[in-house]
Amino acid sequence: MIRIVCDGVPHRFPSLPVTIGRDSDNDLPIDDAKLSRHHCRITRGPEGILIEDLGSSNGTYVNGGRATREALRAGDSVLIGMTSLNIEWDPSVEPPPKAAGKGARAASAPPATEIERENQRLRQLLALTKAVASERDEELLLRRILDSTIQITGAGRGFLFLVTLHGLDIRAARDSRGSDIENPQDKISRSIATKAVESGKPVLTEDAEGDARFASGPSVAFLRLRSVLCVPLKVPDGPVGAIYLEHSTITAQFAPADFPLVTAFGEFAAVALSTARNLAALHRREEQLRRSRERIGRLNTRLKGLLRRQSRELAGVRADLDVSRQELGLRYDYAAIVGQSPPMRKVLALLDRVVESQLPVMILGESGTGKELLARAVHYNGVRREGRFIAINCAAIPAHLIEAELFGHESGAYTGADTLIPGLFEQADKGTLFLDEIGELPLDAQAKLLRVLESGEIRRVGGTETRRVSVRTVVASNRPVPELVKSGAFREDLFHRLNGVSILLPALRERAEDIPALFEHFTEAICAERGIDPPSVDPEVVDRLQAYPWPGNVRELRNEAQRLIALQRGRITTDLLSLPIFSGDPDAVPPVSLPEGGLKELVENLERRLILDTMRRLEGNKTRVAAALGLSRLGLRKKMDRYGLDGT
Repeated sequence: MIRIVCDGVPHRFPSLPVTIGRDSDNDLPIDDAKLSRHHCRITRGPEGILIEDLGSSNGTYVNGGRATREALRAGDSVLIGMTSLNIEWDPSVEPPPKAAGKGARAASAPPATEIERENQRLRQLLALTKAVASERDEELLLRRILDSTIQITGAGRGFLFLVTLHGLDIRAARDSRGSDIENPQDKISRSIATKAVESGKPVLTEDAEGDARFASGPSVAFLRLRSVLCVPLKVPDGPVGAIYLEHSTITAQFAPADFPLVTAFGEFAAVALSTARNLAALHRREEQLRRSRERIGRLNTRLKGLLRRQSRELAGVRADLDVSRQELGLRYDYAAIVGQSPPMRKVLALLDRVVESQLPVMILGESGTGKELLARAVHYNGVRREGRFIAINCAAIPAHLIEAELFGHESGAYTGADTLIPGLFEQADKGTLFLDEIGELPLDAQAKLLRVLESGEIRRVGGTETRRVSVRTVVASNRPVPELVKSGAFREDLFHRLNGVSILLPALRERAEDIPALFEHFTEAICAERGIDPPSVDPEVVDRLQAYPWPGNVRELRNEAQRLIALQRGRITTDLLSLPIFSGDPDAVPPVSLPEGGLKELVENLERRLILDTMRRLEGNKTRVAAALGLSRLGLRKKMDRYGLDGT
């Protein structure tokens, strides 16, 4: 009976010869591209058990040396292609030692010189490193590393540790026959392994049981350890594990002379292990990317479907707008301006005649009526639509910075002017400059603005060079500019320069017919931003919205729509309206009549509204909401369950 261990897998054969090669008709076929079809064979001869090369391309190596016909001894290392073999047989047929002479290898005869011994060990190391380098599976690689180290040193058995978050973890345990060791944790001294890992240096003891360094270790005495060699596995970042070798019956099995060879192999093995792990991680990332690409592909398919549906809906909306525009007799698309009331029809008709001209436009109206929206319609429907639209609120600019803001400044023009900054006129060149709250502009700044409008030239603060600009101005004010002219707060000549065409935007209370369409527009836009379906709206809610005078105009209506969307639970009802709108009076709250359910229902409605408002204000943090309402968290939870509130 002969036993051949191929890369850790044993194969048994009852008789000889045994042929080995890549073809399936061999006694031991091996899937290795480096092997010949019929590579070698194991046979019996006068010298004992032999290995014969069958004229292979890449050769047969015994203990690192190429062999044609070689007698084998127990423990010899055989390498064919990228495959390592361990060959074992019954001691009763073990060949006797060869006689001295050509090709003989007497076990008791030392190498002729130290150089020959070293060369032989280096050849053996090279053969083993090639075998290890070919492995990419981490578990198989760990066993190969351990088997190879046992071959190099002649150890009785070995253990391979890896460093983990929990300490040293035994990942492989093998004996000299290439078999796994059961319950390895009971057969090693962790103190020796720990010392090697922590120091980063090999640990050698010729007789562990009698070594004072490890005398205190209970496992050393219990296991009656003799020769032990523990070598750390190191990468540039530090130790990643250790190889622990021992021989339980022979003392001084290992020597310091083994350090360079075993250490070199350990460093190579650590790099091979790190490479295998990196490749495994790369494969995992590639698999994750593949799954991500598949998921993105599915999402893209869904998105394309949604876009097609939305495109059809948008085409319908555009068709409706075209019809509305034709009914109004308008040439341009003012889709962003919502309103069909008579006052808004007049505004749009005037706007339709203004956009193609180069005339300056003055827009007057209360705060929140949408003056900037109208200014953008002038720009984006006009001949300067390819240029930039620059907007600035004159009331928000500090008086001492107005000139620099409008006309720019050179580096070092004043304290804090570290870099050259072009002004708004330069930025709006070939486009439109929207000056909101023009009535708040100081008189000295008005004079400089007038000069630029008349000359078409600007000069940066701190500069000497003039630059020509072509800018269309659109100005707006919530104060009556003609009255400011009469009071001397606004220059008359500047007023006439800016007032090419005057457009008066009506207040929201003057176009109550537009409130339902505006409210629907705002709720749909807000719900689209949040990714939710628009809620249904009670008719009485719309009635109260139309009855309210809206001192804050369209801006106030949008704020109310945002508030109602935050409070609604699929339906907007009158109890969710803010108190001024609910009452119809911005300054006072009317007496609240008792509902049919009496005081209890009134209190419940008030509690429900207070909880909803506080949840919205504190962004759903139930602990803070309970504290603000003077309730325990459990008490808040009970009230929310009672009123059917889900906390969103």
